[in-house]
Amino acid sequence: MRFAQVAQTVSRKNAGLVTFVGAFVLSLLLSPSASPASAYDPRTSAIYEPRPQPRDGFQIQNSIIVPAYRERDNIRALVTRVLDTLPHNTARETEIIIVDDNSNDGSEEEVKSLQAEGRNVDILVRRSKAERGLSSAVLRGFERARGSKLLVMDADLQHPADFVGPLFDALSDKTPFAIGTRYGAGVSMSKDWPMYRRIISWGARILARPLTSASDPMSGFFAIKKDLFLRSKPINSSGFKIALELLLKAPLPSSGLAEVPYSFAARTQGSSKLGAKVMLRYVGQLIALYVWSLGFLWHVLVAASVTAGVAVARRVAAHVHRRAGGSDSILPLSSRRINLKKRTEE
Repeated sequence: MRFAQVAQTVSRKNAGLVTFVGAFVLSLLLSPSASPASAYDPRTSAIYEPRPQPRDGFQIQNSIIVPAYRERDNIRALVTRVLDTLPHNTARETEIIIVDDNSNDGSEEEVKSLQAEGRNVDILVRRSKAERGLSSAVLRGFERARGSKLLVMDADLQHPADFVGPLFDALSDKTPFAIGTRYGAGVSMSKDWPMYRRIISWGARILARPLTSASDPMSGFFAIKKDLFLRSKPINSSGFKIALELLLKAPLPSSGLAEVPYSFAARTQGSSKLGAKVMLRYVGQLIALYVWSLGFLWHVLVAASVTAGVAVARRVAAHVHRRAGGSDSILPLSSRRINLKKRTEE
């Protein structure tokens, strides 16, 4: 009996070690690269240049980047609301850059119409299928930007135009990064925002919180000083959340983040781009950021978690087996061998 107990203890320890090593190796092999070859380097990856500054005496200080795909119905409302909300002189110093993924929905014509009315708006249409997606659109928009302050907002009108000014104002030498948060005091979500979207947003936020002190790291409404962006480490351009990427990759001082609470509105035109493919990309981006942030420790934590989970599952299976008085078939192979040896000795 003592021999059987010792053998069972040794077998369990070996099983735990084998599980740990196996999970560690799989984590090394399967985790996304912390610095993929396709990563965007702000210092070397640019393919566009800013347009010349205006000649009317007002230099562009602020650039608003709006990634878009089939958002023609929202463009006019977005541009007019933003520029009309800003003080007159600030509006003249502000440009809006629509980065469109070849929508072919009349977005270009809408922008030309706004330009004819004197609106300071431009559109960059990416016709190549080789580059698509929100993060890469923002990065290309940054390249075209003439301002020293860069702001990102969605084209779907869910980010309120009257908070563009406060976000720009929050940028300073001490706080070169400002993010709009949906979780500040006195803010609310639109009652028309679907419950499943709220749950997805909450879950994604919880998963990202260990990486940053920002209250809303999933926000797509943020501003950053251009010189800080240009000093960022290589960025995953295929990621789903560019703000989260920049919060980690930009050399942000410990107290360099400003938060601006705002209330989130529901989409009124067009359709959401959130789908299973986008969510899977976010999970991949999140894992890559954990690998980048924690390094070797990430793989140790994954292996330890898997080992603990397997151990708990074995204990539960053994407990169920004893309570049910079932066969040895539900036990681990090592336990079945020990039981067989005990029966033989008897």
